[in-house]
Amino acid sequence: MIKMSDWKWLILIQLFFFVALMSYLFLYSLVSKYDHIDPDGKKRQVGIVLGAALWDNQPSPALQERLNVAFQLIQQRKVDYLILSGGRGRAAISEAEAMARYLTQRGVSKKQLLLEKESSNTKENFYYSAKIIRQHSFHEVYIITHDYHMHRALTYAKQANINAVPAPVHSTALWTPFHKSRECLAILKQYIEKI
Repeated sequence: MIKMSDWKWLILIQLFFFVALMSYLFLYSLVSKYDHIDPDGKKRQVGIVLGAALWDNQPSPALQERLNVAFQLIQQRKVDYLILSGGRGRAAISEAEAMARYLTQRGVSKKQLLLEKESSNTKENFYYSAKIIRQHSFHEVYIITHDYHMHRALTYAKQANINAVPAPVHSTALWTPFHKSRECLAILKQYIEKI
């Protein structure tokens, strides 16, 4: 026979798992919000490309996807400049430098590339990019990052007083369920930091 105190624990455990599941589904909806959204096609002054991992000092497949969207925006004259945002992790060069190499090898002029080489995370991407934006008096900005990363990116852009719109990248190189779940944890951390 189950005691009354056992029922209380059982109810508490079920309640905990219910709240955890609802929280996860809410966060998952945020990271999925831009899954089927493409850049709006309007002309803007600049796009910020958020860095990602380098493999042997070259952009990883995921970072190449971001750069390919940035390249399209430059080619279609939807942006005049790109801020390449990413510092140096374990590689010999910064993410920004590797991105610049990738784009110049494809014909993008160095004059169109503004390198932000100090940041080590998404929040810093926007903190340091905001300085470049102010220096050049840019007002119209695309954010170029993966769709699952866009919610958090736009939140940090707003905190840095950057008026930006999304240019989401839809990955074929990444296993997105894993990256979306990881991004849910990053958003949860972001919320906790606000408290």
